[in-house]
Amino acid sequence: MDIEKLDRYMARCAVDYTNIEFFDLRDGKFTVEGLYWFGHEKRYHRFPLDAESSIPPAVWTLGGCTAGGQIRFVTDSCRIIVSAKTSNIKSSAKMAETGRSGFDLYCGKPGEDEEYWNLVQPNPGETEFTDEPFSVKEKKLRHFRLNFPLYNGVEEVFIGLEKNSQILPPEPLKDTRPIVIYGTSITQGGCASRPGSAFTNILSRKLNMEFLNFGFSGNGQNHLSVAEVLTRIKDPAMFILDSEANSISADLVNDRVPRFLEIIRNAYPAIPIVVLSKIPYGKRYAVELPSLKAEFQHIVAEKQAAGDKNIFFADGSNFFDAKDYSENTVDGAHPTDRGFAQMAEKLEPILRNLLTEQ
Repeated sequence: MDIEKLDRYMARCAVDYTNIEFFDLRDGKFTVEGLYWFGHEKRYHRFPLDAESSIPPAVWTLGGCTAGGQIRFVTDSCRIIVSAKTSNIKSSAKMAETGRSGFDLYCGKPGEDEEYWNLVQPNPGETEFTDEPFSVKEKKLRHFRLNFPLYNGVEEVFIGLEKNSQILPPEPLKDTRPIVIYGTSITQGGCASRPGSAFTNILSRKLNMEFLNFGFSGNGQNHLSVAEVLTRIKDPAMFILDSEANSISADLVNDRVPRFLEIIRNAYPAIPIVVLSKIPYGKRYAVELPSLKAEFQHIVAEKQAAGDKNIFFADGSNFFDAKDYSENTVDGAHPTDRGFAQMAEKLEPILRNLLTEQ
């Protein structure tokens, strides 16, 4: 069955290249956010090149996924075309290809009238694709945000605009300091149907701030070498630890997490650190995964008692009703878009209050 022949609304429209000029993101005309080392290295990777030898190979490989990557720009072009080349052709059994490998476009002023516009859809079974997510008749300056794939790497991205269109810098963020979040597959965005639905990307829009997403599917195991790399980030606004689901055992939590947090705190003596426990999981996961919330709570309490007044515990198990995992997840653990929206709704006031108190 070829659904695109049976349902024209499922089909991708042919791209008309007339009067279009393409720009390579590496040329500097667009503001790339969420990929901290891109400005220096011009690579779509979440780690710097020299970190490869110091961190676990699986974490390095997952660092090639562009979760949290965004570009923001202002243009008066009536058309926007995105041409991309991704790294990995293999699909995921649990995750929509539009979230794993696609881009999505938002239009509107951040913090005011920003709303989802359209997808940039990958071709099934291909790593190179071109799509036109924006086409209107009225020529005027508009604000755009393009979110990068969550579970695939990106090798090339070109933005096509009408010739002689203006390309202007985006409006400054509310706070130019990034929020750094470290964690698991859920942190990375599994299993959002499109990139903008991942909870970190939702929060970046709600708070009008840059998020640096260091979620590593199955490998958010509090590796100290990863913490050391993260301390290279200059002047973050906040650090969030979201690693319970990958932390394996109470022994490993008690061994690694205090030292992981110590590395972060030594680098950033005053910023808020939020330790987040995992969201409710389905009953079958109660057998597969131990509950380690108590260990994380105890570690936070010990650090508070030792004088750290800027470390906080956030109980993710309260982010939605325990029974809601059946509607809020794909498999009993990884959220749907509905689950991610609820996570962002619960986290937003917590983060906003801590940012206000700084």
